[in-house]
Amino acid sequence: MQQIQFFRLACLTITALPVFAQAPAANKTPQRSPFLISRPVPDQASIDRGRAIYVPTCGFCHGSNATGAEGPDLVRSFVALRDEGGDEIGPVIKAGRPGMPAFPQLTNEQIHDIAAFLRNRQQDAIDRNAYQIKNVNTGNITKGKTYFAAQCAACHSAEKDLKGIGGKYEDAVLLGKIVYPTGRGVTPAARRTVTVTANGKVSSGRLEYLDDFEVALKDSTGEYHGFQRGPAVKVEVKDPLSGHEKLMKAFSDTDLHDVLAYLVTLK
Repeated sequence: MQQIQFFRLACLTITALPVFAQAPAANKTPQRSPFLISRPVPDQASIDRGRAIYVPTCGFCHGSNATGAEGPDLVRSFVALRDEGGDEIGPVIKAGRPGMPAFPQLTNEQIHDIAAFLRNRQQDAIDRNAYQIKNVNTGNITKGKTYFAAQCAACHSAEKDLKGIGGKYEDAVLLGKIVYPTGRGVTPAARRTVTVTANGKVSSGRLEYLDDFEVALKDSTGEYHGFQRGPAVKVEVKDPLSGHEKLMKAFSDTDLHDVLAYLVTLK
């Protein structure tokens, strides 16, 4: 039961990581808890030795930061989370597994140091107070303004709906609103509206269902209306974020940060 509770706590905490790329504050020792899920954090010397062994030995498969590559993510691994000084990962490292080579030449001390490195990576993932958002406003303002005029101005205006937006949100939040303008988890169906004209009657509301044969909507009173599609039935679907969806497929990382740099100036 204790292991199950521990695993749930680890998963809940790790999955609460911030959306944007983050790193420990530069030139500043992070203020972190001296314990990771009620267990001591390894000393820095052991962590450094473990990293030096782990990267050339395991990094090609599990990633240099242990977050996974061809092999699984060891920061979230149940075996690694449950490990104490190499007692869980040691036998796996020495004997290997199907698809994973064995490393019998590693000493117990080396495995202990690898375990310390992994424990530190887990701590980094869990201890959000030791993280800060990197500077995301790294784009070119002029290029961003040009891109905005060409790709965004048909729906948005720096003088109208976006006036003052640079002073309303922090840079990282504003970047998130470009990528997720309605917030995370909002499905296209939840934002689309539809107007159906059938037998001379017009019905409008939120789109509930649409395929080649049927269309359904829920009107402003909450009443559900379903229609069979055919030559006499006209269907008009409106999605206010269709432009964003198209741009997300074409946006480069440079484009995104250039537009952000321009929007930040709208104060």
